[in-house]
Amino acid sequence: MNYNTENIQIINRLKLELDQLIPFSQENQKKLQKKIRLEFNYNSNHLEGNTLTYGQTQLLLFFDKSSGDVPVSDIEEMKAHDVAISQIIEMAKDNERPLSELFIKELNKTILVKSFWKDAISPNGTPTRKKIEIGQYKTSPNSVQLKNGEIHEYGSPEETPALIGDLLKWYKEKNKKLHPVHLAAEFHYKFVCVHPFDDGNGRVARLLMNYILLKHNYPIVIIKSEDKENYLTALQKADTGDLLSLIEYVEKQSIDSLELNIKAGKGEDIDELGDIEKQIEILKREKLTQTKIFKTPKVNYNLIKHIDNDLWIPLNNLLNKFNDFFAETTNEIHVDHLKYRKTKTITPSIMKAARMFANKEVEIKPYEIFGKDLEEEKVHNITWSKKMLSLKSATKKIDYEISCSLDLNESGYELKISESNTNGNGIMKNKTMLFEIENEYKTYFMNEMIEGIQKGISKHLITIIQKDE
Repeated sequence: MNYNTENIQIINRLKLELDQLIPFSQENQKKLQKKIRLEFNYNSNHLEGNTLTYGQTQLLLFFDKSSGDVPVSDIEEMKAHDVAISQIIEMAKDNERPLSELFIKELNKTILVKSFWKDAISPNGTPTRKKIEIGQYKTSPNSVQLKNGEIHEYGSPEETPALIGDLLKWYKEKNKKLHPVHLAAEFHYKFVCVHPFDDGNGRVARLLMNYILLKHNYPIVIIKSEDKENYLTALQKADTGDLLSLIEYVEKQSIDSLELNIKAGKGEDIDELGDIEKQIEILKREKLTQTKIFKTPKVNYNLIKHIDNDLWIPLNNLLNKFNDFFAETTNEIHVDHLKYRKTKTITPSIMKAARMFANKEVEIKPYEIFGKDLEEEKVHNITWSKKMLSLKSATKKIDYEISCSLDLNESGYELKISESNTNGNGIMKNKTMLFEIENEYKTYFMNEMIEGIQKGISKHLITIIQKDE
């Protein structure tokens, strides 16, 4: 059926305006293609749970690099989808090759890359594992549970080949009768209703929708991942018989796309506010991950605080659990090998009372730590140590010391955690290096690493206490 909506008049007007701007200049066309490539890949995959950020997606697509801790499967998935976009663009230009089951299967094969296993639910409701065969129609039902608890049934595996055949016949029949935007939107919905594959149906549906638009010289539309709720709501309304809601939703995306293309054709700025924020994120990842931070008062202060608060204090608290095994334990901090002693000023009572009413200025030293003003003095080493004296279970006097030594160099730092012990002569020896690392100033310790250090040292201490008699 034809949908006589208000939006379709706007779409027709914008399409006419766009046609008058074609061909674009090479520079404007390049900017637009770059934006569409990035936005389509990022959003369509993000809708399905891909974890790559906008910045990571751009780094991957345009520089073939990856950053951060992301699953290899997500990287492969993004690259594959980029190939699939090229396939629909080329297919749309080929007037000799009609839309077919083979091409639809090719798209699924492309985006899924290779067969894999995934968690599934068996017909009786028990968890199971299922092998996903790429480029092949589903072999078991893939119904979905709606928010209201109802089960929405897609086409059965047995019906799928015939249903896709019927969809292609419908497309051939309606190809010249429906408005291209309506044709693309309705095809998208009909394809989703079949859900022919075990995985990748949403991405293939959006690729085919855009293939149809490109075939009719309409620009690609992009369903934004941040608009996922509205997109799914439109699809769910269509499930209840309200297909117009989905039609109007796709129309709005088409209007946005046409306006973007028109701006590009005129040479106007096509970056949205959100794009600027994304570009800043990309710039941070691209530049800040490559930069080298050198020694400054602020850099050293923040690092020392990090080691003290996040590493040494938790480690010392854990070591306190061993206090009962020793006659005495002490904690010390050395700054450039000189012992740091906390001091306090004792003011006579009369003077104290007088000073309470006196105006006085106190100099704020933002980078003062362990008695050192880092803006005035250079610090090269901080050493935290815990001495555990006279092991109670030993037949001779045995002392232990755990020390954490931080060396501050010009372009990075070294951290060493060691254990020493004495057999009664008072001199610490038998030094064992428990942990050693050299890092750039921009690299801090992650929680997992800190927990690993704590566990490793605790187990080591338990072992040496067990051995001593």
